[in-house]
Amino acid sequence: MENGYSWWIAVIFTFGETAGSGLVALPNAMLSLGLVGGVITLIIMCLIPFYTATLLGNNWIIMKTRWSEYTEHCRNPYPEMAQKAMGDWMGHFTSFCTYLTIFGGTAVFSLLAAKTLSEILNGFGNPATMCTTLMAVGIILWPFVMLKSPMHFWQVSIVATVSTVTAVALIMFGYFLDVKGCQQHSTYPEFSPAAASNSLATIIFAYGGHPCIPTIVHDMKTPQHFFRTFLLSYIGLFLLYTPVSLLGFWIYGDSVSDSIISSIQNETLRRGISILIAIHVFFSVLIIANPLLQSSEQVFGIKQEFGIGRFVIRTIAFWIIIFSAATVPNFGVVVNLVGGSTLPLLVLIFPPLFAMFLEVKQKLEDDGSKEEFGWTAIWKYHPKPRLALDIFIYALGFYVMFHSTYHSIYSIFFSENPPTRSCFTTWFTSSEFGQNMTSTSSNSHSTHFQCCGAYRNISLNGQSCF
Repeated sequence: MENGYSWWIAVIFTFGETAGSGLVALPNAMLSLGLVGGVITLIIMCLIPFYTATLLGNNWIIMKTRWSEYTEHCRNPYPEMAQKAMGDWMGHFTSFCTYLTIFGGTAVFSLLAAKTLSEILNGFGNPATMCTTLMAVGIILWPFVMLKSPMHFWQVSIVATVSTVTAVALIMFGYFLDVKGCQQHSTYPEFSPAAASNSLATIIFAYGGHPCIPTIVHDMKTPQHFFRTFLLSYIGLFLLYTPVSLLGFWIYGDSVSDSIISSIQNETLRRGISILIAIHVFFSVLIIANPLLQSSEQVFGIKQEFGIGRFVIRTIAFWIIIFSAATVPNFGVVVNLVGGSTLPLLVLIFPPLFAMFLEVKQKLEDDGSKEEFGWTAIWKYHPKPRLALDIFIYALGFYVMFHSTYHSIYSIFFSENPPTRSCFTTWFTSSEFGQNMTSTSSNSHSTHFQCCGAYRNISLNGQSCF
């Protein structure tokens, strides 16, 4: 696929790199929104990222039309878009936001891979903590992060997509088995603004594959097909997310943990779902991390062909991500932090902002107008209904960003009950190093299933609750 991949492969790429970690966290996100609020929020938060994804696609078409250099391979499409729209300062700022988000997103997917792998191993009687399996995830993925770009490993997106869809089918079957025994004992928490902002951050993370979208569009054989690509991708995501989110919330109530997998009562199903989600996130890490790895090569002037330079730079960058994830090995907390910090900028704020600048600049150029570009020209030529919609999206993005980031940071550093212990603390605070590597006594790294009911004390399979 040296000339790019087809639009349907792009659908699978978009779907594959977006679904996964957000999927298993969504039922927990519904707790602060309620059933009606959850339905409304899921619909709105699907439509808005779809809208902004199409803006990114159109922005890239404008760039390829106006600047011929973008017909060749581009390692940093999102920052380049920002630079052409608003200047060098925005290009640098967007580069920082993009790669910080990709860094955090890769950490999230690595943590989910480690969490599911530890559950699988413990299910087969091989005790292993999430910290231990996080290192295993790094070792397994290390050789594969050397692949150049998504067009060179498009097959992994198909495997990731198939594994996710199959996992959802098993989750729904698990719901069917658990509904009679768990739903009647479920309780639901009261509305909390702080919790609601974290829920929005989780949903944004679930739909927010935007840091990789310009790269996906750039690598397409026919980038003009971006609209059909994102339409099918987001319809698929909505159909996947909605039943898992709402039914999981309704059946298990506030007994849901940060991953719905733990709430499934049937051990065989839970193990199968864990294996499928692990397959998905293993392959998704390769897609998500790739723009950051390519940018690292560009910073150090590494050639695009494989060599010692790529091996060294990508090795350092990848293991920095893995060890950073080990400092806060809590999947739910990191999802909220990533989804509420820089991701709202890339998903909600930057796409309409850059579209507004690029479209008005193109219109002035196409019309041969000598009118100076500026806010007056933007107000004059940018459609007013779209401007109103964009302002609403800006407000939503800043609200989620500030509230969720504050509460996530507070829970990590200032809470009386920190959400988890660092892996480094777990490994090195005891003389029994080997015991720490395999102990599952810590709740933060526990791999037992989550009992249902108001007091989390109802087990439908006879296993002990934790």
